[in-house]
Amino acid sequence: MLIIPYLDARPVVGGVISAASDAALIGRTRVGQRLVLGSLATLRADGHDIVIGDDCWFGDFATVHIAHDVYPAAIASAVSVARFALVHACRLGQGCVLAEHAVVMDDAQVGPHAVIAADSVVPPGKRLEGGWLYAGTPAKPVRAIAREEVEQLHRRIRLGGTAGPTGDGDALAHILRSARPVQPLVQRPGAGVAADYADHAYVAPSASITGELELGAGASIWFGVEAQGEGSRLVVGAGSNVQDNTRIRLSPGEEVVLGRRVTIGHNVHLAACRVEDEAMVGMGSRLGAGTLVQAGGCVAAGAVTLPGTVVGAGEIWSGDPATRWKPMPDENRRLFARGVDIYIEYAAHYARASHA
Repeated sequence: MLIIPYLDARPVVGGVISAASDAALIGRTRVGQRLVLGSLATLRADGHDIVIGDDCWFGDFATVHIAHDVYPAAIASAVSVARFALVHACRLGQGCVLAEHAVVMDDAQVGPHAVIAADSVVPPGKRLEGGWLYAGTPAKPVRAIAREEVEQLHRRIRLGGTAGPTGDGDALAHILRSARPVQPLVQRPGAGVAADYADHAYVAPSASITGELELGAGASIWFGVEAQGEGSRLVVGAGSNVQDNTRIRLSPGEEVVLGRRVTIGHNVHLAACRVEDEAMVGMGSRLGAGTLVQAGGCVAAGAVTLPGTVVGAGEIWSGDPATRWKPMPDENRRLFARGVDIYIEYAAHYARASHA
């Protein structure tokens, strides 16, 4: 397991951990007893606190992060987070279940023993009552869910029961299992990652890169990111960031080109595409092959673009399939720019620490 300090903060572990060798605890993370971390599970507390109770379980490629100097991530005891799920700067009550590719966003609060179904997104600031099943983008209440059923979901996740074939009558699998392709790791974490990058650029040690990489000044590629494709090309422009556990899958001759000051959120899936300057691709979203996000455009969290989609300059697109939602508000533009500045600062700090 990677245990990585950030500035003067080092993770605090309250008891025995069972963790994959490439899982990561970072910065101001405090965890209780009997924590389980799957492959490339990443708990990154570099700008605020992550606090996790006892008996919590995080599947392969699960991610927990914070909102810098604004919101921590607080996860109570006995929570199960399935593979590719994302907990971002929010609060999860005791006994919650997050299914595959579920996303809970900033300042949301999920009550105890609630279930967030696969591919669902809890938007920022939402307050969800405990003891309910929620599904959709945005996540809405489906029905009250009995404690016994919640316990079955916990057992299925922790025993690997979200994988493999299922019949139409397997209601638990339909709650837990993503309807979208789940892309397992193809290459070894750390493959293709150089020891040094110029101009305060940073690539995390558990990322993996196949093909040609062009990394601009102050750009960053974070923990668990996999850019896979022999004979392909990944361009990350100056000041741009590709956040934890994003997957980039390319065929020979294909490329992903990110302009300047672009943000690619956590747990995103990218095919060959182009994202222009100062654009944002939200957490847990997917860009189909040939997608173009024009300058200052935004693909919302959990959205899925069809192949060849053109997201207009300064527009927000959402949904599955993604369609135009509204023009980008000035406040969102300001917040996105601030987020880019924070990631440039993160990259410089991590780069310096890796050379110390």
